[in-house]
Amino acid sequence: MFRVDGRWRWWRPLAAIGVFLGFYLASQVLIAVAWFVPIGVQSGPEGLQRFQESLTSGALDPTDPVVLSMTIVSLVVLLPSIMAAVRIVKLGPFGQLSSVRTRIRWGWMARCLLPLLVLAVIMVGLQSWGTFTVDGSGVHWDTAVLGQSTVTLGTLTLTIVMVVLLVPFQAAAEEYVFRGFLMQTIGAWIPWRRVGAVVAVLVSTAVFAIGHVPNGYNVWGILDVGSFGLIAAVIVLRTGGLEATILQHALNNVTIFVLQAPGWSKVDIEASDGTWQGWLVTLGTSLLYWGLVELVAWRSGLDRRFPGEETPRFRGVAPAWAGGSRWVRPGGSGWSGAPARSEGVAGPVAAHVGASGPVEDAAGVAGRP
Repeated sequence: MFRVDGRWRWWRPLAAIGVFLGFYLASQVLIAVAWFVPIGVQSGPEGLQRFQESLTSGALDPTDPVVLSMTIVSLVVLLPSIMAAVRIVKLGPFGQLSSVRTRIRWGWMARCLLPLLVLAVIMVGLQSWGTFTVDGSGVHWDTAVLGQSTVTLGTLTLTIVMVVLLVPFQAAAEEYVFRGFLMQTIGAWIPWRRVGAVVAVLVSTAVFAIGHVPNGYNVWGILDVGSFGLIAAVIVLRTGGLEATILQHALNNVTIFVLQAPGWSKVDIEASDGTWQGWLVTLGTSLLYWGLVELVAWRSGLDRRFPGEETPRFRGVAPAWAGGSRWVRPGGSGWSGAPARSEGVAGPVAAHVGASGPVEDAAGVAGRP
């Protein structure tokens, strides 16, 4: 999608990465100040030390809403950071990261709710299997297996509300960075479409998995994350957008955090992040979701491809026949709109539409890559 904008150049994504990292690092400083200063004022140096130790040992611990909130917000800011980078470097409208329609396709996202509901039932069922008991008074948590909750009702409520409100944005942010920006960058660099697609999927999956290493995941945990990222990348290519994977990512994270929020005394949260059983569950549910999304896409006649061509690369002022600025916006009709012969065109275009020979000897337009 980056190549449908006439301002595309190979170096722009690299510049965007630099801008993105700058915005992201600056936001991390502001977030640290926003969390550490109040804690320091209220609890002093000892409180700051305890908070730092909590961050180091369990940044994703859902039993501590203060630590978890800082971790989630630090990921949510990935979204405005990549938005700013794309806009500042002029890679085109941010919406082209969303889908082939350069926006979120809300109708398609709504259709994905049915596969998501099926996935939610299966995920909750599998992850809570054996944790309930039934007696004469109804269904209860099986405290013989789980132990007792280690958090208060107020803390539990706060955590669940925070997770439900913030985690969807955190999931969307990661999708835009890894399955949006990164995949499109690699695809735009590689001129062979199929090769570019395969490399984009593999690289984005590897980077996504490696990005979770600092969280302390073991081998099975990394395989779990990698499997999720791999299938999510394929779904993005197959559907032409991020809508389905944003929903899947949000559901996955919300489910995990909510089920772990009570802080059961007999459940080791860290150990549950990296088992072969968990990897198989993630792999199986991701494949099932992909299959259901494919079915819904087929039944609904989903628009999976961008309805246009790659835009010519103007090095100067666009010639009159190009229609001026319309060539630097997504949706340009590519070379097919150029006249058979024209003044003001440069570059060998032997296969030019309607041309009887190569068009050359003018300034302002670069030959098609």
